[in-house]
Amino acid sequence: MSETTGTPPVKFTITHHRQPQHTHEAFIDWIVNEHLPLAIPVFEKYGVIDYSLFVTPPPLNDGLKQEIGGLRPTWDFAECDCFIEYTLPSVETIKNIMSDPEWQVAVKDQDQWVDVPRALVSLGYSTTYFRHGKALSISK
Repeated sequence: MSETTGTPPVKFTITHHRQPQHTHEAFIDWIVNEHLPLAIPVFEKYGVIDYSLFVTPPPLNDGLKQEIGGLRPTWDFAECDCFIEYTLPSVETIKNIMSDPEWQVAVKDQDQWVDVPRALVSLGYSTTYFRHGKALSISK
């Protein structure tokens, strides 16, 4: 639960596609080595609980589509370069971060690297039911 509101933390996710002039590897390198060092102080400032970068290399996605696509022909396979996942104390944290001048510095090169209009954003709650080979949060 969030200490300030008594509500559970929220999960905020966003997909990113790289600009076509960059390789997948260069794009991920930009996020990790240029963007994140500027972003992390902002995360700390607003009490971000967790941040993870789920990297989706094209060869893995293409292989998955070839292997599983025939078994699940109605599935769409994500073609983004990564999913960014935040666990936040509240929905307000999103607005606070995005309006912070330090965040504007952290995303200053974003349009050169990210195909921003293709981003897919979602907001909700996350419950872990299975971790490290064991069931969790399941009533019998």
